[in-house]
Order: sequence, then structure tokens, then C-alpha cells
Amino acid sequence: MSDEFVFESIAAAGGHVDVVFVHGLRGDLKGSWISSGSGEPEGDYWPLWLAKDIPGINVYALGYPASIFAQWAKGEMGLFERAKAVLEYMASKGFGAKPIALITHSLGGLLAKQVIRTAIDNPNTAWNSIAQNCKAIFFIATPHSGASLAALLKFAVPRLISKHVETLNQGCDQLNELNETYRNLALRLGITTFPYYEKYRTNNVSLVVTRESADPGCGENQPIPIDADHISICKPKNREALLYCSIKSHLSKFVSSSNDNTQGTISTDSDLVDAFDNDGLTDPSDLDRRTLYQKMVAAKREHEYEKANKLQNNFAQNYYRLGLFPSARQINDDLLSDVAQRFDTHVFSKICQGASESEINIALQTLVIDPLVQKYSSISNANSQSVLKALYFLTERCHIRWDAT
Repeated sequence: MSDEFVFESIAAAGGHVDVVFVHGLRGDLKGSWISSGSGEPEGDYWPLWLAKDIPGINVYALGYPASIFAQWAKGEMGLFERAKAVLEYMASKGFGAKPIALITHSLGGLLAKQVIRTAIDNPNTAWNSIAQNCKAIFFIATPHSGASLAALLKFAVPRLISKHVETLNQGCDQLNELNETYRNLALRLGITTFPYYEKYRTNNVSLVVTRESADPGCGENQPIPIDADHISICKPKNREALLYCSIKSHLSKFVSSSNDNTQGTISTDSDLVDAFDNDGLTDPSDLDRRTLYQKMVAAKREHEYEKANKLQNNFAQNYYRLGLFPSARQINDDLLSDVAQRFDTHVFSKICQGASESEINIALQTLVIDPLVQKYSSISNANSQSVLKALYFLTERCHIRWDAT
């Protein structure tokens, strides 16, 4: 078990993505990730398997004093304090300049969530960069609810004062707040979440982290069951084990996506422009703060609300996910500017003149959607749905109006 902070470089050969393993309670940076099987060419330390199987990654393991969770459960703010220490350590090692993926076990997932929260709320630019560049988190049997956290603490820290464990059993405000904050930040920062949960009882007593508790409630990825108990779940037997295959597959796609964007596969003159300068179109306007539904009702388009809300949410999620990649995000910024300009010029002017719904729809299709699809399809595979997503995103942010009043 670790008793101090330490980062170990497992394989760092100039990769463009940093992968960091974060162990759980009673674990350490080496023993937590030892395979339960044997016979693999790279040995039984499976972080080395990933380094071998996925070109382009740097692999690290974090060791930390796991007693922080007992302190946190007692209300001593140990998790918050340790998150700051982790951030300072990572910043001192140069993390935050490349995309980051975190692979966490058990309560290491809680520490990861606290790290993201602490970093994004802090004016320290180095810490903030770590949060901004964290784009994937794998939660292996992480308890996101009080009851499972209490069960884990009873198992791992049996001498923890019982009243604190019982408080967790009944519900934990700190835990609920942390998870709600993480859900919001995952959407805002474009963090993809991959949860896994155990199917076997630990020590033949009980499940520590159930499916319900393993689900942080964000993203499209549902919790995946693993035939293991809470201790062995992070120790895949070999490269064919479900946990390893799943993590390798998702991580490979993440690395490929990161490489495509950072290598500039989308190349335009606008790459030289500040990638985050979009005339404030991603920020809500103070000029019209009605809800999207209210705006659609005022324009007598309430029948489009469900579709409009879904499309604008999709655009927002993708936009923040691309925040790491300047050239790709610049394409979206340019699209927003073009949609706003063309809509105001060709569609809103007709709305103000009292044009019929048919005339408005024709102008929207022929003077906004069609020319922008033609402009962007060759550099970003844009289609009519892409333009509509941007259109409703701007509507929700109050930069576009569908009614003249």
C-alpha cells in the first residue's frame, strides 16, 4: 500500500496520449494491476500490455496514501486535500499538454472525479489544463453511491468509526454532490466515461459495488458486468479477458481520434486563428433569455421542440469534446458564425417581414442549410443535420430568434 505520492513511468516513449492508472483503497501503483493469470509475453503487469498493444500512448501509474478515504468519510476533507496534491504532482511532471485517459479502480475513481472538480475550479492554469485535457475515465468498480462506499469501507477499513459508515449507508451528501458535479463536468469538458462492475461476492459475503452504484449516470456507455469480485476485477487474467479487451478497444479509438485531430487531418487557413475565438456564440446571450421551448412556442414551432432540444444538446456535447483539438473546434466555430450570419440575413429578415412558414422554410433550406453543407462537407463531413444542430444550439444560446417580437 502506498504511503506517499509517487508517479511511475511504465512506458513513455513520446506518445501523444497520457494514460494514468489510479489504484483504490488498500492498493498500490504496482500490485493493484497484476494479472490473475500468466503467460503473456510482457509479463503479468497489464499496463505493459496496453503500452505494447496501443502505439502512441505514454503509460503511468499513480501511487498515493489510500487512507485519505477514511479521513474523507469522517468529514476531514482528506479527498479534497489529496486531489490538490495529485494535481500539483501531475503539473510538476508536465501533465496537461496532451490528452489524458484515467484508468481507475474502486475509490481511485472518486479521487479522479475530485481531481477534475478541483482543477477546473482553480485559477492555477497548469491544474486547469489537466482537467481540460482529461478526455476519458475508466471506472472499474467505483462506488458512486453511499451504500456501496459504506460496504467498501467496512471491508477495507474495519476499524473505521461505525457512525461514519452508517451515515454513508443512509446517504452521503458529499458523495452525491461530487457525482452530480462530475456529470456536469463530463458534459462540459467532453469526458467520455466507461464504467464496469463486479458480478461475484467479495470473500463470499456480498457484492461491494453493484451495477446501480457503478453507474455515475452520465454518457451513453452503460456499466459492463465483469465476472470477478471487487478485488480481482482489476486483475484481468490475460489479453482475452473482457475487461482488458474492452479497455483496449475504447482506448485505441480514443488514441486514434486524438491523433487524427492533433496531427491536423482537418487543414484549413483558419488553423492559424485562435481556436477559441468564436465571437462569443457559445456563451448565452443576455439579450433574450427565454428557454428554447418558449422561443419555439413564440414562433409557433413548438412541434419542433423535442427535435430541436435533442440536436442542440448533441452539438453542445460534441463541441466541448472537441475543445482539445484546435483545428476541429475551429471548424465548429466557423460553422456557428456562418449559420448565425446567414440566418439573420436570409431567414430572420423574412420573419420580420411577416413571411409565411413555407417561405421561411424554403429560405432556411436553400440559403442556409444547402450552401453550408456544400461548404463544410469537404472538410468535416457536414450534412444537413450538422447545420441544424448548430442552428438550434444558437437558438438555445439566444443568438438566433425565430419570432419578430
